[in-house]
Amino acid sequence: MDAGSNNATSCLRGLSQRYFLAGSLVAAAALGLGGCGVVAENPTITMPSSFDAGEVPAAAPMTVSPPAEASSVGTLMPVYWLGRNDSTVSLYREFLHSDNTGDPIGEAVQAMTADKPLDQDYFTPWHAADSVTASISSKNVITVDISSDAFKGSLDSGMAHRAVQQLVYTATAAAANAGLTTVGQESSVAILVDGKEGYRAFGHVPLEEPLNRDPALVAPIWVIDPQESEIRGTDVEVSGTAVAQTAELHWRAEPIVDGRPSSGAAASGSVELDKAPGKTGEFSFTASLAPGEYSLRVYYTGQETAGDSKRITVSASPQDPGH
Repeated sequence: MDAGSNNATSCLRGLSQRYFLAGSLVAAAALGLGGCGVVAENPTITMPSSFDAGEVPAAAPMTVSPPAEASSVGTLMPVYWLGRNDSTVSLYREFLHSDNTGDPIGEAVQAMTADKPLDQDYFTPWHAADSVTASISSKNVITVDISSDAFKGSLDSGMAHRAVQQLVYTATAAAANAGLTTVGQESSVAILVDGKEGYRAFGHVPLEEPLNRDPALVAPIWVIDPQESEIRGTDVEVSGTAVAQTAELHWRAEPIVDGRPSSGAAASGSVELDKAPGKTGEFSFTASLAPGEYSLRVYYTGQETAGDSKRITVSASPQDPGH
C-alpha cells in the first residue's frame, strides 16, 4: 500500500452510502454528490487498513473457468466488479443487459467502466471510457484497446492490481459468453491504451505483456441467482458457488426494516457443498418467505463478513408489472 494514501477518502460510483474509516475503502453514492465537494478531484482509493499484502487467504481461491461463464440468456453479458470482502477487496460477477453492439468484449469492458453494479455492495474504480474496442487471436489472446480517460482514478498498488484484473476477468468472461474462445484453452488479455503498448495502469501496473486471471482475487462465496433487486415468488430458489471449508455453510433471510436488514432472520438454514475443503462447489436451496423485502446472505460459520448477500423482493404475484 502506498504510504501517502492511508488517510485518503473517496466518492465511488456504484456504492450507495456505504462508508469505511479513513485509511480503508471509503465510498459514497455517486461521484459529484454535494457531500463530496470537499474531496480532491482524484482522491486515492486504497485497500482496507486491515489488509496485509502478505497474508494468506483462509481458504483456497474460487476456481472460475471462463467457458463456464456463459449466460443462457443471449441478451445478458458478464461484468466483474470489486467488493469489500472482510479485510480485503475481491472480484464479483453480475450479468447485465447487453445491447448486442457487435463487439461483445468491448461492450462488457465499456460497461465495467461506465455502468453501475446491480448490487450496492459492489463498485468500480474505473472512470467511463470514451472508447473501448477488442479483438481476439486464434490462440485466445484478447486485445483490448481502451482510452486513457478510463484511468483517471488515483489508486494504491493493491487496488490498481484489482482494477486491472477486473478488466481481465470481464474481457475473458465476455469472450466465453459470446463463444469466441476455445473451450479448454486459457485466455489472456493484452491491454492497449490509446492504441499503444506499455502504459502503466493507475501508475502501478505495467501493461507490457498479455495478462492472465489471478485466481486469488475471486470472492470465496457468490450468490449467483437471484441477482440484486430481483422480484421472486414466495419459494425463492437460490444458487451459487463457494470454496468448501471445514466450517459449515449457512444462509439466512433478514427482512429489510427502514432500509436496513433487521437483526432477526425470517428464515435460515445450512447449505450442502459436496466438495473437499479448498475445492469450488455449487450450492442451491429454496427459501420459503412471506411477501416483503429481504437481505439474503450466504456465509460460513464465524465468517459472516466474508459472505455474499443480495437484496430481493418477494411477491405473492411475481409476474406483476415491474417484474
